[in-house]
Amino acid sequence: MTHDDVLRAGSDDILYRLRQEERERAEALRIWRASACSGSARDDDHVHALVGDAAAEIVRLRIRLAESTGAERSP
Repeated sequence: MTHDDVLRAGSDDILYRLRQEERERAEALRIWRASACSGSARDDDHVHALVGDAAAEIVRLRIRLAESTGAERSP
């Protein structure tokens, strides 16, 4: 197993958990908006935005890593 494989496996796990959290928060927001119950959706909305941004950043970093390692391996 190479260093790249370890990084990919670790980021896959984190990305999976972030996507799961993003789905859960989106569902909580949908329910909150549908029922218009008292309370605030601010926390769910904030966390939903944060995990979406974090997941996008992981994907961006993985693409840059793949590009940089691909460039190093090219003849």
